Amino acid sequence: MLSIKQIKNTVLLSFDKKVKLDNSLSKEFRDEVLSLLTKPFTNLFVDLTQVENVDDEGLNALIASYRLSEMNRSQVSLFNVSENVLKAMRRKNMDSHFYFVDRPKPFSEDLLMV
Repeated sequence: MLSIKQIKNTVLLSFDKKVKLDNSLSKEFRDEVLSLLTKPFTNLFVDLTQVENVDDEGLNALIASYRLSEMNRSQVSLFNVSENVLKAMRRKNMDSHFYFVDRPKPFSEDLLMV
């Protein structure tokens, strides 16, 4: 379900197929992010291209990643956020906690990781 690519302290996390970040998936997402952010100064890029919607549990998983990143002096960046996900984040006043970046064109995961 989750695809992870890591180069040193930079991690690219993406979803393999179209998903809704809900109760069933948010626990797996949260556990994976928490394990990745245990090392200080980690840069985590989360590709939300395949995420169509997010519920409260998914938003809680995202905010947990933000809080852990602050504790470990890490950074969580989100890119390719759909309009529905952004609206859900704005309703909870979460959008100010994250860095939003766009995918370079043409996109190269290796280039982004460097």
